[in-house]
Amino acid sequence: MGQNSGRIYEFGEFRLDVARHRLFHLKESVPIRRKTYEILLLLVESGGELVEKEKILDQVWNNLSVEENNLTQHIHKLRRILGDTTKDQEYILTVPGKGYMFIKSVQLVFDETTDGTDVTARPTSPPLSEYVPDGRESGEVGPRPSPFPSLWTRFRTPTLTLVGLILLGALAVAVSIKVEWWRQPAGEAANVPTLTTFVALPGLERHLDFSPDGRYLAFSSEGETRDNEDIYVKMIDQDVMWRVTSHPDRDSHVAWSPDGTQLAFLRNSGQYTKQYKLMVVPIRGGVEQEIGMVWGGLDWAPDGKCLAVSDYEGLGTATGLYLVSPDGRERRNLTTPPVSYFDTSPRFSPDGKRLAFVRWRVNSNADIFLLTMATGEARQMTFDDKRVTDLRWASNGEEIYFVSNRKDSNRLWRLPVAGGEPVLMALAPTDLESIAIARATAAPDSSDGDLFAFTQAITDTVIDIFTASGAGSSLRRPKCTINSSRGDDTPRFSPDGSKIAFVSTRTGSEEIWIAESDCSNPSQLTRFNQLGVGSPRWSPNGEKIVFDRNVDGNTDIFTINANGTDLRQLTTDKAIENMPSWSANGEWIYFSSYKSAVSQIYRIPARGGEVVPVSLSRGREPIESSDGLSLYYTNSDRLWRKDLRSGREAMIPELAEVPIGRYWDISGSTIYYISQQTGENPIVRTLNLTNRRAEQLSELPGSLARWVPGLDFAPPENLLAVGYVANRFGDISLVRGLLR
Repeated sequence: MGQNSGRIYEFGEFRLDVARHRLFHLKESVPIRRKTYEILLLLVESGGELVEKEKILDQVWNNLSVEENNLTQHIHKLRRILGDTTKDQEYILTVPGKGYMFIKSVQLVFDETTDGTDVTARPTSPPLSEYVPDGRESGEVGPRPSPFPSLWTRFRTPTLTLVGLILLGALAVAVSIKVEWWRQPAGEAANVPTLTTFVALPGLERHLDFSPDGRYLAFSSEGETRDNEDIYVKMIDQDVMWRVTSHPDRDSHVAWSPDGTQLAFLRNSGQYTKQYKLMVVPIRGGVEQEIGMVWGGLDWAPDGKCLAVSDYEGLGTATGLYLVSPDGRERRNLTTPPVSYFDTSPRFSPDGKRLAFVRWRVNSNADIFLLTMATGEARQMTFDDKRVTDLRWASNGEEIYFVSNRKDSNRLWRLPVAGGEPVLMALAPTDLESIAIARATAAPDSSDGDLFAFTQAITDTVIDIFTASGAGSSLRRPKCTINSSRGDDTPRFSPDGSKIAFVSTRTGSEEIWIAESDCSNPSQLTRFNQLGVGSPRWSPNGEKIVFDRNVDGNTDIFTINANGTDLRQLTTDKAIENMPSWSANGEWIYFSSYKSAVSQIYRIPARGGEVVPVSLSRGREPIESSDGLSLYYTNSDRLWRKDLRSGREAMIPELAEVPIGRYWDISGSTIYYISQQTGENPIVRTLNLTNRRAEQLSELPGSLARWVPGLDFAPPENLLAVGYVANRFGDISLVRGLLR
């Protein structure tokens, strides 16, 4: 540090005189201990870069062995001197698990160099606004003049290069959107929306919600380490962000209390019949309060007296909306949807007099409804029967903004509350995941209109094919991988193991494709040019494929020859019928149907004919054993077996605590399945039904896709196909002036 002894640094109201080892506040000398002073100088001279804890300990304590607590105490003293608080970190930013950054703009006002040259008013670090987390390394924070280098760095591994191409395409769309904003006539220049990247952590940020005063945005994220989804909060006008929760379960669906002091959120442990715990926590973290168990959905009433959630009274009952008091003691039902429907995504109007929500069908399509709180009357607002992934009220209470695929990909739409057709917000980007709107009167720079936040989500699903010598063998490097620039999932081998059918969106729609089992020669089998095509399975003789397809709002069962000819529709009921499979002899096709409030299993002759009930208990995704004596299926994500001779049904006891969803298959006496604990990678396992032994095969590098099947075993070739999410990511962007 001696070579810099003539330097003087200015930051805010402070002046650091290196020659005299003095710190001044305005013109007053500030008492400061030597170690605290040396830490400050090291941070100031870092030029706004992250200084790791180890570097500070080595340089300030001269490689002496000291505890990290010593450094923490000096940082605390330094914050008190500079006026930093836990809430407002204006000078020193803590990067959890890494180190510290000096984030205040610094000016080098005098430099007495060896040649006598004076340098004045030279900046040594950029202003705070130029620093955002870029995800280049876990926890790294640094200058980000352009999004392209840091985003590309995320996907420089060979297996993820295609994901990078997807992202670059999405960035090109975003750039084109901004160009269109600036192409408006000169007289409209004052109305040009402005777009900024707000949060760019690794992985996907979602479930956005502005604080009532518009100064903060809460969201859920897998964070810098991508180990688990937790709740975060970031200030709008300062680069200050903190992690609110750090529980091993997944935390999501965040909502602010009207007074801005607490956050409600949903916690998913994967161990309960009802999916989420309803939780409340102070915005700075601390003691959490569990309110109760709910099915989903979350919003906080403007008067603070209740929370709106989605829930049901028990298996077989309708999933509707409920009001729950913040202490969990009171609960009142608001809506009871018809059979095969469920209500979620409640959003209170700004005055609290109305509640907008989404009514879904079990085929994953939905419409928006509006409930008048005083009368309990619900009015249908849209008639699209499409997906609605998020919705928010405009601050004036006269419009609802929502995200839907009503035309193509997930776009932003504006719906007049008084009635009328939704209007496409053409300037907004595609592939939206989550949105949030701050009230114009609360948002910074409110003259620009509502502050709008959004996340674009890009999901890359791949199929790995392994060679396994049999149950209990370990899986090593994949034999091959099916991976396009879009999603590839739902792998199903032909009976002889020579080919594999799968679902891909590489053409922009969901279609069934067929490839060789070595992943070569992929060819498109169907050309429906639509979403809602899935669950392909080969007939026992390998000549046909059965699958489900969405037709006019209903999902029905179809068959098609493996060469693409003879397309036949087997079911036509006004009900959701999906997840088909063949009987062992090829004469029947089993499927799941929502003819009642829950999914039940039926079968139909493979050539068409009368539908016959098989299991009147709750069940889906049926697979008949190769000997034709048993039927396996899932019930509430647990695996069950029905004896087709006696009719007895029972859960597989060894898997009673394992939620396997759609990730399972059976071959002979062996069940293949995937289990995943929160915060851990998925693990492929086997259960031998003869000796009742479970064994682990391999750990997967990604995560599971929730609604698609992803596991299949081909006995002739001992091939195992696994479909999983290789990467899912999306940053948060802010737009000012878009929602006038």
